[in-house]
Amino acid sequence: MDVLVLDDEAYRHRAFVRGLLNHNVTIVTTASEAIAALKRRQWDAVFLDHDLRGVVENSGPGTGYEVAEWLAQNPDHQPPQIVIHSFNPSGAQRMQQALPNAAYRPGVWKVLDK
Repeated sequence: MDVLVLDDEAYRHRAFVRGLLNHNVTIVTTASEAIAALKRRQWDAVFLDHDLRGVVENSGPGTGYEVAEWLAQNPDHQPPQIVIHSFNPSGAQRMQQALPNAAYRPGVWKVLDK
């Protein structure tokens, strides 16, 4: 399975890689990198964080919401599985409004890293 992870925290990167050991995991740290990766190829799953650059933000450019909004506008690039893993409840809610089929699993990297 080819998995794209959007997250800016190194400790989470390690957790995703360990937890998805038998999968091809690509990690990106910015919204623009995520959108570029989604444009390049089809993914089996994508994990999206909201707050990037270590800052809790309102939804907007440079956040995971930008990626969610792009995916909503480009459904042919949506993978079968989309997981929003942000601890920012309002940001995650906005992302889920843009992508109603996405699962909301805050802290999913903790479960994967067991």
